[in-house]
Amino acid sequence: MKVAFNTMMKNEARLLEVILPIWKEYPVDLFIFYDDNSTDSSVSTIKKHLGEDRCLIINDNLPKFNEGYHRQKMIDVSRENNVDIVLSIDCDELLTTSIVNNFDEFLNIYESKSMGLFWYNSVNNTLSQYRSDPQYASNFRSFVLPLKHTLSLDTTQWKYHTPRVPHVTLQHSVSKEYGVIHLQAINTRFYALKQLWYKHHELVNYGHSVDHINSRYDSVVNQFNFQPENIDPKLIEGITFDVSVFDGLEEDKGYLKFIKENYNEGLVTFGKEFL
Repeated sequence: MKVAFNTMMKNEARLLEVILPIWKEYPVDLFIFYDDNSTDSSVSTIKKHLGEDRCLIINDNLPKFNEGYHRQKMIDVSRENNVDIVLSIDCDELLTTSIVNNFDEFLNIYESKSMGLFWYNSVNNTLSQYRSDPQYASNFRSFVLPLKHTLSLDTTQWKYHTPRVPHVTLQHSVSKEYGVIHLQAINTRFYALKQLWYKHHELVNYGHSVDHINSRYDSVVNQFNFQPENIDPKLIEGITFDVSVFDGLEEDKGYLKFIKENYNEGLVTFGKEFL
């Protein structure tokens, strides 16, 4: 069974330096990246850690970000490379130890059903705590695609926050035993600036109203009231991750600069202390 990671990226070099030493130990055959016109050393960082034979980097030089197209392109390339199962994992995500240590058993589940994994959103500068506030209390997501049972994405959905994966034509279930650790909110300052960047990006590039944008983001951010719970230690056993990588990452990504250049007071309903 051939397994691939599908990952989108843009200017992730600083994060990849910390993530890839963990990923390269995963029993994954091929890492397929869609590079959204990075201007930093992301591409060379990937090759340094994974080697030329274990990674494929796609860049169609599209003038505009198109999430549906990018993700479907990686699926198509996976099929072309005879991949059986795709794990759709972003640069700020890790697999729980329960998946890594029982990889074959885990993948065999997808022969008969599609299992939603719990999305453990780490907070408070530690992998040991995750969000359990209302938007995240039952946070099961699809990450794994058995390609013989997988349909296609709607590539006309070119804006942010389009579906990560297409429909899988198998009976669905969910599990907290297996999960994906999401690092987006582990550093509150980074999380706040990233979400404020999203808000200002939507205003500038999509023309959405302030009220519409706030209605989509504010309940998710929840004024950083994360209501943290402790993760089962077995799920992160053996994982060593340097949380300080998020210090300054918003500068690499240009979040703060963009917010200040396009500042709209009405959008800053949280995180003003970080500006």
